[in-house]
Formats: sequence, C-alpha cells, structure tokens
Amino acid sequence: MNTIPTTLDAGAVPYTVVGGGASAPGGGPAGRVSVVLLNRGSRFYREDAFRELKRAGFSSILSVEPRPGSPDLESPSPREAGVRFMILSEPASVGVQVNLAIRESAGPWVFVLWSDMALSAQVLSSRFFDRLAERDILCRTPLFLGKGGEVLPSAATPALHKSSLKVLRLGSAKDGAKSLFPLDFAGIYSKEKFVLTGGFDPLIGNPYWQKLDFGFRSWLWGEEIRVSQALKLSYTGSPNVEDETPDEYYKWFWLKNLAPSFRGDSASIPRSRLWAYLRRRGKGPSSALAEFRAARDWVRLNRFRFRSDAPSLVDLWEDE
Repeated sequence: MNTIPTTLDAGAVPYTVVGGGASAPGGGPAGRVSVVLLNRGSRFYREDAFRELKRAGFSSILSVEPRPGSPDLESPSPREAGVRFMILSEPASVGVQVNLAIRESAGPWVFVLWSDMALSAQVLSSRFFDRLAERDILCRTPLFLGKGGEVLPSAATPALHKSSLKVLRLGSAKDGAKSLFPLDFAGIYSKEKFVLTGGFDPLIGNPYWQKLDFGFRSWLWGEEIRVSQALKLSYTGSPNVEDETPDEYYKWFWLKNLAPSFRGDSASIPRSRLWAYLRRRGKGPSSALAEFRAARDWVRLNRFRFRSDAPSLVDLWEDE
C-alpha cells in the first residue's frame, strides 16, 4: 500500500461496543472529559483503573479491548456500570485503537491512558478543566511518575545533528513545556483538533514512529502538545519500553515530516530529496520511487496546512 491516509477513518477495523452507562460526558468538572482506557497487563489493573477514574469524577469511560472473545466481556459486571467496552474484531496498532476510540467518544476532550497507569491525585481541580476551554490545544500530556513516585521523562524535544533528527527525553519538564509527541500515547486530546490532524497513521505499525509522526506533523501544522504538571500519572508496574530503531516504518515518518520544505505559505517535497531517500531506503528503486511519489502527493494535498518545515521547527523549538 503506497497511498498515505488523509483522514482519521483510514485503516479502521470493525468493532462492537458493549456495556451501558453514560455515552457522553456528565456533570462536574471531570465529567466534561471522556476517558479512553487502553489495556495492557493484568485485567486486575483494568478493574483498579475503572474504580480510580470513577472516584475522580469521570462518568464516560470507554475501555478498548484488542482481544475479542474475552469471557469477562460477555456480561459486564454491575461494578463496571458507566463503562463501555470497544471490542476490536481484529488486531490493530495502538494508534489505530486511539483513532477509533476518540472517534467513538463524545464530548470535546478525550483523556487517553493505559490500564497500568493511575492518577496520582484522586480529584483534579475545576481550574484544570476550565483551562482546557481557555486554551484549546491539541494535547495536554501528563507528568509521568514511576512506581516509587520518581519523576520519569515526560516531554520529548527535537534536535538536528548533521541533518539527522535526534529526540531527547526530558524528566523535569516544567508546566506548559512543549513535547514533540505524547509519550506512551497518554494525554487529554482536543477531539476536534485530533480529527483535523488525521490522527495516528495506520501505515506505521511501530508505536514509536507512529507517535513521532503524529506529533511532528501536528507541530508542523501549527498545533501544540504541552505538558501539564497538574495531570500526573503513575505507572503501577514498569514503564513501557519501545523500540526506537529506524525500521521499515521510519520511511513514512521521514517522507512526511523531514522531507518537506516550506516556502511562502505552503510546503512541498523537492525532487532533489529523491536521491537522499533512495540512499536511506536501500531497497529496489521502483518501490522507493512509488513511495516517494505517494509522499509528494500527500504533501501537495496538505501543502497549505504546513506552518513550517523540520529545520525551522527545531531551530525555533525553545522560542516562546
């Protein structure tokens, strides 16, 4: 497949939703935000997560179940009233799971987290939720804490070294600090802005490059991803470790984010980038040429959405 998706619905897989409860955010500050719970680890983590989220005031919870046929989903327990379960009929990458769940969620903001994470405070202040409306940005990412309460890297910052992108992780991110992407997919997303960006690319199966593509593209298009220290998430187990080695999926990140050049009021991929891509691709020239053409078509379609290119974004990263 050499056609780059342009909408959130691309790459969708069939699913069913079971369970009852509120399908839209309810009253109270936390009730204005829908929750998407991604699942990994023991199902007991999930039950604890339901309990803590309800205690914090969240009334609309959608649990994404990537494995169909689980016996505990046939008839949801009364303890799980107010929780709906999205059961996928086939495997899907984490980014596609988030795309589907945010589309299914109601309300203007969607809080995405994992079942092995816990809110460090039982109740977030009403002022925190007021700020969501006051400054409507694409994503507010949390401050991550380890099992022992230690602060973990919570923001990603870009650097260019000899035309190669380096991503640095910052542990002591200040409130409002920029982050290149939402680490571990977690954060409170503006549903409207998320849909407009096209969400996570289903062509990219590696979670790391999927997140980096989403975040880099969002910043290039003028959106913002920032750390909120009031939103603290603690890992109940070991933090997730991802493979950041450039692999077959890196090509799409490079073509969509590093290859475009911004001039005037629009972006394009210069033909001269083809030779650089052929060297990086290291495979048959015919398939590489088809991929390059697909990327040029995608950039041409979205050319007026760009606000900068990669060198400018990195150079101005620290400027506020």
